[in-house]
Amino acid sequence: MTIKIVADMRESRSTIIALLQRMPGYEIAVQELDCGDYLLHGDFPVERKAAVDFVASIQDRRLFEQLAKMKAEYGRATFIIEGDVYGTRSQMKPEAICGAISYLTAIEDARVLTTRNAADSATLMATLARHLQEGISYDVPLRANKPKDLRVQAQFVVEGFVGVGPGAAKSLLNHFGTIDALVQADVAQLRKVPGIGEKTAKQIRTILETDYRTLAG
Repeated sequence: MTIKIVADMRESRSTIIALLQRMPGYEIAVQELDCGDYLLHGDFPVERKAAVDFVASIQDRRLFEQLAKMKAEYGRATFIIEGDVYGTRSQMKPEAICGAISYLTAIEDARVLTTRNAADSATLMATLARHLQEGISYDVPLRANKPKDLRVQAQFVVEGFVGVGPGAAKSLLNHFGTIDALVQADVAQLRKVPGIGEKTAKQIRTILETDYRTLAG
């Protein structure tokens, strides 16, 4: 099965596209994206930044605008940072850089991944796309550590939905109150929850409405 990756027009001359195109089994399409530099699996946006650009985007606030666009469109956001953000000769203090990364992950539930260079970024992007499209070839225990607290258990269950991390799970539970009310919500009602994009809302409904017995195992 061909694994598809969409790259934004701005990345057309990127080394990453050239590297991805050399990988067997991958199809790379270049087109204008509303947000993100790459789109994996049709609903997994990735913004790639060199370390220097990442620091600069904190200073001019582009980082947070890009985050908001990805979350509004897809309900999630992923950043790949190439290089050492603490070795850019920027005047920005390390504490400020840490604060931005912490905000992205702890508050906004975004993924922040780091690589050494473009080659690593291409390999990571390809692996992400493959796992999103095909999964992995072995079974992994999905629930190794079972929480005992009811509040944590509820969040634990909701985080099982594709595209729903800790932050989004809390938002859904705070909005609907119970898992029972959540699973009865339609796409429009799910979209009213901050951080839940249309695609994530549709994925939740698809998971809830699909008969497990009809799926190939």
